Amino acid sequence: MRLRTLVLASLVLASVPAAEAGAQDVRDFRYVRDTSPVLQLSNPAALAGWSGKLSAITLEGTKGNGAAVPLEGSPNDFSLSAGTESFFRLNDRLAFHGRLSWSDFQGRDMGGPVLTGPDGHPVGFLESDPSTTGTKKRELYDLEGTLALNLDSRWTLGAGLVYQAGDQTKVQDPRFQNVLMDLDLRAGVVFRPSDAVLLGLSLLYRDKLEQVRGGVYGTADIQYFVQADKGGFLGTVSELAGDYNYISAQDFRPMADHRYGVSLQFLVRERVSNELSLRYRTGLRAASSPVFFEYGGIEADYRGLFLLPAGNGLHRIALDLGFASLSNDENVLRYVTPAGQSTVVEYTGRNHILDRIDLDAALDYRWYGDAAGPRPGVTLGAKAAYAGRLQTTTLYPVWRKHSVHAFSLDLYGQKVFTGGAWSWIIDLSLSGLAGFGIAKEDGLYASDATSNLKSFDTYLGRDFEYKTLPRAGASAGFTAARRIRGGFEVYLRLSDSFFYLLSRPQYLLGRSRNLAGVTLGCSF
Repeated sequence: MRLRTLVLASLVLASVPAAEAGAQDVRDFRYVRDTSPVLQLSNPAALAGWSGKLSAITLEGTKGNGAAVPLEGSPNDFSLSAGTESFFRLNDRLAFHGRLSWSDFQGRDMGGPVLTGPDGHPVGFLESDPSTTGTKKRELYDLEGTLALNLDSRWTLGAGLVYQAGDQTKVQDPRFQNVLMDLDLRAGVVFRPSDAVLLGLSLLYRDKLEQVRGGVYGTADIQYFVQADKGGFLGTVSELAGDYNYISAQDFRPMADHRYGVSLQFLVRERVSNELSLRYRTGLRAASSPVFFEYGGIEADYRGLFLLPAGNGLHRIALDLGFASLSNDENVLRYVTPAGQSTVVEYTGRNHILDRIDLDAALDYRWYGDAAGPRPGVTLGAKAAYAGRLQTTTLYPVWRKHSVHAFSLDLYGQKVFTGGAWSWIIDLSLSGLAGFGIAKEDGLYASDATSNLKSFDTYLGRDFEYKTLPRAGASAGFTAARRIRGGFEVYLRLSDSFFYLLSRPQYLLGRSRNLAGVTLGCSF
């Protein structure tokens, strides 16, 4: 029922620009979006610089196989998604962007991380036994809307939101239920001192909340435990029972994540765009639940897009740089039950346990040949990327250093063949990745001290191998597209991607991964 409602809403949203599309040639959605600088900026007011109409509806299914997956992945999974996206101008003063999507994921033999996106949190939770895997189901709903208003020929205001809601369930003991909410709000202003220059400023706010509850529905005499990864897969173990541990077996326990920031934009002649963003990240206490961890950090990133026309072709260069720091403290607390009153949480101190830095960089070059028509006849490109993490965990009397540095390279090409109302598109790519780092470097502050700390080496090994072992891969896709009356183009795309680890893993359960997909879409 929810899928039917989404599809109907998608068609209504898409029909607005479609009714005015006329019989013009249908432009390739991805090409137009990726080569339009105002559509690349996060400032919602920049959308006012868009004067065309562009829409798409897609229905996609994917099937993944192979055990060379991250900790939160599945060696046997299937996903289905549907959605629509539109950019169009309502009138001379208003421009609009909307996106609506739904996705359903089911993966077998999944265990390990309890949280849906464990790599982004300051602390993680893991099933204590790697063999207690089962099927996980995840359903997500995404809504995005942006509106830009021209006040006059120079000043523009804009506002936008991105909202995601969903849930995830593991259907085998130990069972976990996750409820997700992610709200991203943006408001911006754009000033154009001339037709060639755009200056922008936007304010950013993001509120992300994930609630988790554990449970056991099978044999009552089996005890299950949860590992609390406080950094570098070092932490403590607690039983999955009652309401006083990190993961409650009775109530949903929230993990709040807030970001506040500002972004600056600078665009020249629709050929060069620059955007610099700065955000402050914090986790706040929730009054209705014990707060075990409080954290904060700074995030900064740069996004640059450079376009250089060359005859009937176009050179595109995109540069992305990112930096994020995170500092986490663990609260010292106890549960107190005064006579005749309810149990309350009493905070008595705080210990600093984690310092982490994440770095990333990517340089993406594309050449579009024969780009005068609805889509480029030829596309060639290369992308080089780096991702790094440096962190120190301090859990007295143990300290641990952990680092990962990964480099990747992708080469890709696409060729379009046309005949009448038909277009046939073939795309191929080659990829490689290699990395290095320190899985764990431990030390003691006091050699005679005792503790209940545990090192989760199996999960540590799998995570480190997946991020650093050298691999080679390839992908291929074939698309058949046909233009029909009314300015529509329908298409069917078949794709497959595969990679293989060039070194034999010690912890990962496989050396390969294959992902096959089929997409049915309509552009207008």
